[in-house]
Amino acid sequence: MNTIDQNFLAFQKLLPTILEDHRGQHALLYSGKIKGYFPTSLDAIKAGIQSFGEGRFSVQQVDDKIEDLGFYSHVDSALQA
Repeated sequence: MNTIDQNFLAFQKLLPTILEDHRGQHALLYSGKIKGYFPTSLDAIKAGIQSFGEGRFSVQQVDDKIEDLGFYSHVDSALQA
């Protein structure tokens, strides 16, 4: 399983426990763990690049509906392209 899939599965499992406190925020995920919450996806991406380098992290918006945010869900693969 690749890192992005690992992050997404972890996010899905954690979502019910974080939804109330972090709805609408953007979660930065690294190695299957949430490393922080940010008001915008851009803020989360900047923090991910600064903390982990270009790749190996992903960003998901905390919401009832889990969706693929395209580039933001797959920061690793997008930056490697």
